[in-house]
This record gives sequence, structure tokens and C-alpha cells, in this order.
Amino acid sequence: MKTFDDYLRETQEIGRVESVLNTVIYLSGLPKAKLSEVVITETGKKGIVQSIDPELVEVILLESDLPVIGERVARTGENMKIQVSQNLLGRVVGPLMNTQDGLGPAMGEKESRPVFNKAPGIQERVKISEQLETGVAIVDYMIPLGKGQRELILGDQKTGRTTFLLQTIYNQAKKGTICIYVGIGKKKSDIKSIEDYLQKTGILGNCVIVFASSADPASLVYLAPYSAFTLAEYFRDLGKDVLIVLDDLTNHAKFYREISLLSKKMPARESYPGDIFHIHAKILERAGRIKYGSGSVSITALPVVETVQGDLTGYLPTNSMAMTDGHIFFDEAEFKKGRRPAVNTSLSVTRVGNQTQNMLEQKIRRALVEKLNLYRKAQELSHFGFDLPLKTRSDLNIGERLEAIFDQETYTVIPKDVALILVGLAFSDYWSSKNIEQVRVERTKLVEAFAKCAFESVVADLQKFEDVEALENYLGANREKIEQILYSRIQNTVV
Repeated sequence: MKTFDDYLRETQEIGRVESVLNTVIYLSGLPKAKLSEVVITETGKKGIVQSIDPELVEVILLESDLPVIGERVARTGENMKIQVSQNLLGRVVGPLMNTQDGLGPAMGEKESRPVFNKAPGIQERVKISEQLETGVAIVDYMIPLGKGQRELILGDQKTGRTTFLLQTIYNQAKKGTICIYVGIGKKKSDIKSIEDYLQKTGILGNCVIVFASSADPASLVYLAPYSAFTLAEYFRDLGKDVLIVLDDLTNHAKFYREISLLSKKMPARESYPGDIFHIHAKILERAGRIKYGSGSVSITALPVVETVQGDLTGYLPTNSMAMTDGHIFFDEAEFKKGRRPAVNTSLSVTRVGNQTQNMLEQKIRRALVEKLNLYRKAQELSHFGFDLPLKTRSDLNIGERLEAIFDQETYTVIPKDVALILVGLAFSDYWSSKNIEQVRVERTKLVEAFAKCAFESVVADLQKFEDVEALENYLGANREKIEQILYSRIQNTVV
């Protein structure tokens, strides 16, 4: 490994520390310094060139130990790079890929890659056409996501965003997708609980946790999503689909604001720097579906942004909506009603996910939107307390049962094929004479029966249909078959 003296001999330039402002330092004497270039002090501290003035170079330090004024500094002539490897799977690492799980360093052959990489060009990209199943029924059918999509996750604190993200990671990791969870400015206890969940469910070996805690220097928190995307691109270039979760960009913006204010940049709205949109867009543009041999591979990004009292018009939420392919809004009002997940489907959008659905799924999505809208209108009428028409009572009945189907317990995953059966049964009035609790019990039994392959023949038949009416007619005509599986085979295989 090269030392300060080695770099000094190579570059023939020596600078000195002129001022120190927390993690931001200013250097003189480096006329050929370049943006994003790494510099090193004579005591071994490293930093990244952030901006260049006529007389001074601004650098953000990558460690908490600060240099002293007058300390010598040398250019390295190299942009910021990290060492990535397949052996990082199953590990908790920092933004510089140093392991943080107490299991020692990651062994094996490593590859050096630039952190601030360019996003793929338009000619390298292909149309998003394959659905990314989250295991959350209401999302998979009403707000579908595609592999390579950038879908924003919005919501207040404690509204179930992290639970949804872990459900998605679990469902995708089981299918072989490489999952990278990026904890940006989080507490160590939060990351530990996520690591324990991934370990308990047996999927940690297909995941990497990239973690920069709130106690780390602001520069490392700022670097975390860039490093995570570099790691994602490494796995993508090996021909593997990748899911990356950025939790969350609100913290990232706050730490970048700290760096910018120390650098005396002109603050804009909510004191954020004017280039915060560019910073986040540059990160998220690295996601997408690109050509790979005769096929394609993808990086799907799920960035998280926090709202305050459900306000979608805040600076960061509106910025993030403009640079992503849709958003899923976790509504505090829905959460307080007991809905899990607390997704507000009326205020959620997917711009490219709809094109990943087949004809039947698209018709089901439109039917669901129609029936849930009728249900909400019927709910408003029912508050007046007078007798409701038969049609309105039917709308209430179906809507209540659809809500019961879409309610998922914490960390429960419902495969898309099971959701197809559940929605079809609701449409065909299969549960019209049963109370909500019975619907929930039978839904749970259906999920368990599917895990035991008891519904394979039913699912195979459903794939033939191209419209909702045929689906309803089939399930209505096969009530006995469904009930036999529910009440006899389940007794033998599940209960």
C-alpha cells in the first residue's frame, strides 16, 4: 500500500492545511487537484476533493480524526475507489467496505471500482418488462413494480415503511436477487435488528447491509449510497439482478446540508443546498435495466423519504417524486385505522410497473380500483344511518373483504399467485356470507396451502384466463374444489 511519501514523489505537489471546519478542510498548494480526487495527509488521513477555488481546495475528510493546521498534504492522482467482492454477501459493511459485524475482514479476491460512477447511457438500457414481486398483495396488484424501476417509498415515521421493505427483500432474496440494504445515518440498534431479521429468515447470505451510523462523520454518511450503488453495479455486471434499498434519503440530505453549510454554500429552501436535487438524481440514475449479453440485468432502487404529518408537498418529497418512476405512500391515517400495510392506493403511483403485468392482471387492477372506490363512497353513505340500497350494501361487502385480504401481518409474505386466487374469490362472492374474521382465517389457510403445493392445479387453470369475468366464473363454479382444499387437504397438510 502506498504511503504519503510515495504519492508525493509521484505527483510532485505538496499542499498544506489552511483551515479545518469539522469534516471540511481547506488546502493550499495543490494547483492540479481534480474533483473527486483523493488526497492524503502526512499522518495518513484521507479526504475527497469537493470543490476547487483559485487559491484553495475544499476537501471532505473520510474519518473523524482531524488534521492540524499546517499539516502537509499530497495528491494521489486517483479518484475515490472501494474494494468490492462476492465475499461481502452476508456481511455488514461501512461505506468504505470495511466490515462492521465483528466477524473479521472479508477474504478472497477483490475488485477496485470507482465510487462516483456514471449512470448507464440510454443506448445501454432496455424497456422494463419483468415484474418485481414484493410479496405484499396490495402493491403487487395495484401498484406493481418492475425490475429496474426506481420507486419512492414515502411516509411518516412509524407507518410501516421498513416492514414493507423487509418483506420485499425477503421475497426477492428467496428468488435469488442480490439485496443491498443501505442504512443512512441510522442508529446501530436499528441496523442490528435488521441484521437479526435477515439472519432469522435465512436470507442474509444473499444480502449485504451497507451502514453509516449517525455517529460517523458526515462525509461517510454522504458517501454511503454512492458506495452501495458501486457494489450493486459489481453484482449487476456479474449477471445478477439487484435490489437496493436506500433508507433513507432524508437523512442523506440532512448530512449533505451539514457539509454544505460548513462549506459556506448558499442555502436554498429549508436551508438545503441548491444542488440537492442533482446529488440525489445522480445516485438514482444508476438504477435501471441494462443490456447483458443476449438478455438484460437490473438494479431496482427503493429510496425512502420521510414526510411530516403526511405532507407530500415538502421540499424533499416533491424533489424525489420528480426523479423517480412513481411512489408508494404510507399514510398515517390508514395506519391508525389498523391497516397493514398502511398504503394509500389513491395517492400512490407506479409509472412503469403497469407494463409488467399481463392482460388479466391489468384488468384485475382496474377492477380493484373501481371496487375500492365504490366501497369508499358506500362507506360515506353508511355514516348517514339510513337503509342502504342493495347495490350499496354489495359494494360495502366486497370492499370490506378486499381490505381483509390485503391486510398482511408484520413480515407475512403473500405470493402473487395466491393473491390472484384471493382476489378472484372476493370478486365471485365466495366470502359474501362469511364475516371478516372468517375471511382472514381462510386467507391464512390459503397462503399455507399454497406453500404445501395444494393449490398448484388451481393456479395453473387461472393462468389461462384473460379477463376478470372468466376468472370469477371459474372460481364460482369450483367452490367445492376450493372448499375441499381449504377444509380437508389443509387439515392433513397444514393444520
